Amino acid sequence: MEILEYLSKNRIKMNLEGRSKAEVIKEMAQVFVKDGILSADDLDEFISSIYEREKLSPTGMQDGVAIPHARTHLVKKMSLALGISKTGVDFDSMDDEPSKLIFMIAAPENAKGEHLDLLAEIAKLSFEEELVEKIESVETVEEVLNLLK
Repeated sequence: MEILEYLSKNRIKMNLEGRSKAEVIKEMAQVFVKDGILSADDLDEFISSIYEREKLSPTGMQDGVAIPHARTHLVKKMSLALGISKTGVDFDSMDDEPSKLIFMIAAPENAKGEHLDLLAEIAKLSFEEELVEKIESVETVEEVLNLLK
């Protein structure tokens, strides 16, 4: 499995505007709406699903990576969005550092194995400090895609 199987250039947001976890979650969820993964009518319910998952345990990993995610009937095809925050956002990460790379997963309810596999791939990426730092500092979507190849 590769991260790029689920990520498209339309779902990479280079400069997140949100400064709080709540603002970033909403901003990232809107990326799925703009790309047709999620209906605008379902946006609030999807965001609620993300919050429900966050209550179980925070999705802030380490070294500036967070992976908010939800499995829900609102999504038909597993998809990934990536947001980059220059300043970082508090996602209650394991190392107490702000998250600069926010990988949001929207998964169908029945995609448990595939969903876990994608989570594992992103978690592995969080251990590659040099790669994470390069992604944090790029200027274009194309550079992000090239680094993730």
